[in-house]
Amino acid sequence: MMIPVILVGGMALALRNLPIPEFQDLIATDRFRWIYDFLTLIYNGTFGLFSLVLVISVSASYAMELNVTIDYVVMYVLVAVISYGAQLNIGTEYFNVNSLGPVGCFSAILVSFISCLAYSWLRKIRWLILENYTSGIGAVHVPAIRTFLPLLAVCGSSALLNVIFSKLFGIHGCYDLINTMLVSLFEHVTMGGGFVLGLLYTLFVHILWFFGLHGNNILEPVAQSDMQLAGHAIMSKSFYDVYVSMGGSGTTICVLIALLLFFRKKKSGKLAGLAAFTGIFNINEMITFGLPVIFNPILLIPFIGVPVVSYCIAYGVTAAGLVPAVTHEVAWTVPAGVSGYLATGSVKGTILQIIIIAVGVAIYIPFLRINDKVETVRAKEQVQILIGELQQNEKKIEHPVFLTRGDYIGSMSRMLLHDLRRAIGKKGLYILYQPQVCADGKCIGAEALLRWNHPVYGMIYPPLIIYLAEEGKVLPELEKFIIDKVVNDIAGIQKEYDGDFKVSVNFTVHSLMWDSEDYMERMLQKYDVAPQKLWIEITEQDILLNTDAVTEKLGKLKKAGHKLLIDDFGMGHTSLLYLQSEYFDVVKLDGTLTRNILTNMTNQKIVESVIELGKELNIDVIAEYVETEEQRELLERLGCTCYQGYLYSRPVELPLFIDFIKNNLIKGEKK
Repeated sequence: MMIPVILVGGMALALRNLPIPEFQDLIATDRFRWIYDFLTLIYNGTFGLFSLVLVISVSASYAMELNVTIDYVVMYVLVAVISYGAQLNIGTEYFNVNSLGPVGCFSAILVSFISCLAYSWLRKIRWLILENYTSGIGAVHVPAIRTFLPLLAVCGSSALLNVIFSKLFGIHGCYDLINTMLVSLFEHVTMGGGFVLGLLYTLFVHILWFFGLHGNNILEPVAQSDMQLAGHAIMSKSFYDVYVSMGGSGTTICVLIALLLFFRKKKSGKLAGLAAFTGIFNINEMITFGLPVIFNPILLIPFIGVPVVSYCIAYGVTAAGLVPAVTHEVAWTVPAGVSGYLATGSVKGTILQIIIIAVGVAIYIPFLRINDKVETVRAKEQVQILIGELQQNEKKIEHPVFLTRGDYIGSMSRMLLHDLRRAIGKKGLYILYQPQVCADGKCIGAEALLRWNHPVYGMIYPPLIIYLAEEGKVLPELEKFIIDKVVNDIAGIQKEYDGDFKVSVNFTVHSLMWDSEDYMERMLQKYDVAPQKLWIEITEQDILLNTDAVTEKLGKLKKAGHKLLIDDFGMGHTSLLYLQSEYFDVVKLDGTLTRNILTNMTNQKIVESVIELGKELNIDVIAEYVETEEQRELLERLGCTCYQGYLYSRPVELPLFIDFIKNNLIKGEKK
C-alpha cells in the first residue's frame, strides 16, 4: 500500500535535487521558485506524513487479513491512528514533527500492530462492546458504538504508557524510546575509523529490509547521530548512500542491470524495465516487493551480501587512498555515477561505483537464475491449484469468484487476466480443430477449440480462459479474435476442399450480450463465407432462454443462416425446454453420458431417449468423447451416427484438419 507514496515522494525529491547546475540555478530564481516549492510540497505531503500513512496502511491491512467488514476496517484504522497520536505528544514541547515522517516508521508499525491486536482481543468481550445495548440499533451506528470502550481502553493505555516513561525515564513517546535504544546500540561500535559502525549499520538495514521493514528509515536516528560527514572519518551517511545504497537497499541497481541484461524476456525482466526509471533515482520498492526480494530466502544472501561486499570494497579503497574520501553531501536520489563524482569531486568516485556495480551484478546473476526457476515452478503449481478450484466449481455448477480474492488464487487470476489481454492483442492465442465424423467415415466438419500456450505456465485450461475473459470484461475482444480467425480459416478450407463441411464455435450467454451477430456477419462478408458453414455451440448451463435479449439474439443468428447447437446436453428440465424452443438444430451429448456408456446402463437409456426425442423433433445428435470403437458401435446401435473424439482425431492445426477432411471424404465414398 505504501509503494505509491514512496514512488511519488521519491520522484518529487529526485526532480527537486536533479544534479544539473543550470536547473538548480533556475528553480532558485524568483520567477521559477514555484517549481521548487511545488516539488517540496509533494515530498512533504508524502514523506512528511510517511509514518501516519503507514499507521493507516498497517491497521487497514491487519483488519483486511481478519476479513472484517469495511465499517470495522475503518474502526481498526481509527484505533491505530488515535493510539499513535497519543504517543506523539502533540501540543507539548516534546512533539517532534519528524516523528510523522520516515524516521518514525518503526514506532508507527509497532504501535499500529499492538493497538490492532489489543482492539481485536477487546472486541471479543461482549460487555465491553455494549452488545446488550446495541441490539436492534441501525447497522450503520453499531460498529461505532461498539468501538467506544475498546478505543478508550487502547488509546488510554497508549497515553498512560507515554506518561509513565516520561516521568520515570525522561523518554517521551515510542518514537523517542526507539531512537534512544537504536543510538545506544550503535554508540559503542564507532571504533576503527567507523568501519565496524558502517558494517553493522549495513547489516541491520538489510536484515530489517528483508522482513519488509524500511531499514534506512528505522535507522535514520543512528545516521543522524553517528554518521555525520565530518572530520577524517571515512564512514558517513553520504558514503553509505553513494557506494552501498545505489539503486536502493540491497544495491538494487545490480539487480536491475542483471535482469535487464540476462532476463529481458522473463517476467522479472519486464518488471525491471518498469522499475528502471525509479531505480535510477535509488527508489527500489518496485523490485524489492515486485520480484520479490522481501521474504525471499533465495535472494537473502545477495541482498545482504552485495551491500556488505560493496561497503568493504569502498571502505578499503578509500582507506588505501586510491579514491578520495567523500567530502560532499549528496541527496540519496542522485543517480549512481553522478553521485560518485559529486561526493568525492573526482571521476575516481564514479569508477569505484562502476566496479562495485559490476561485482554486485556478478554475485546476483546465479541467485536470480535459481529464483527464476523456483518462481516458475511455484507459479505453475499455483495455476494448477487455480484450475483445480475452477473444476470443483464446474462439478458443483457454481460460478467461480477468483479475481476479487485477496489470496494467491486471486493474485494469480489477476496476473493471468493481464497476460490474457496481452495475448489477445498480440495474437498469442490459437485455434485447433477437432473433426466430427459420421458413421460412414465421412468428415462433416469440426469444432473450433481455443488454446493458449502461456510462455511461462504452459497450456491453460480452456474454461479458465473463458472465465477470465468474462469476469475481466474482455470477452468481446476475445470472441472477435476467435470469429475473425475461424471465419478466415473456413475460407482457407474452401480453397483446398470444395465439399460440404461446417465449423462450430463455442459461445456463452455473455457472448450474446454484445453485437456478436453483427460482427460475425461482417467477417463472413469480408472472407466470402456462407453463414451455413459457421455453426454456433452454446453451453446448456450458460443459456437463459427465457431472457428476451437472449431469445432475440438466437432468433437473429438462426435467421441469418447459422445452425445452433446445445453443447453438453443432459436430460435436465432446462434441456427439454431448449428442445422445445425450436431454435436449436443439433445437440451434443454431455461427455458424462458418453465416457462410461459401455458400463452404465442408465446412461445408455438416457442417450437412447435423447436420440429418439431428437428424431421426433428433427434434431441431430453428436456424441463427444468417443474414444473407442466399442463406444462408437454402441452409439450407432442406439441411433447416434455423428461422433467426435480421440477415436478419430485429437484437436489439430488447420493444415492437418484439411488433410483429414480430404482423406475421410475418400473413405466415406468407398463405404
